[in-house]
Amino acid sequence: MSGVKAALLHEVLGKTITADAATLAATLKRLPLTLLRPRPIDEAISSAGGVRLEALDDHLMLRDLPGVFCAGEMLDWEAPTGGYLLTACFASGLRAGRGAVDWLREASASA
Repeated sequence: MSGVKAALLHEVLGKTITADAATLAATLKRLPLTLLRPRPIDEAISSAGGVRLEALDDHLMLRDLPGVFCAGEMLDWEAPTGGYLLTACFASGLRAGRGAVDWLREASASA
């Protein structure tokens, strides 16, 4: 491990990162990050790219990988940050979640 990852671990574990896998995993899972201040709004934009909408069905399931659902910033879209982006992420998550439940019901009924 090197770079920023190693530096963050050094902050918590000291200069010698332990070879004990359990301690390392536990540290990574609870690694504290202290935020000092928000970044300027000009830097706060959602990322572009992701799964193209043509690759999804109406329930946001991948057509080529049945049982795999996509939502939020997994999707290929650009949106303003803040409330609009959160609302879109939550709404697509709800749609994908409902689609997954329906898909599982259909799968178990046909089994």
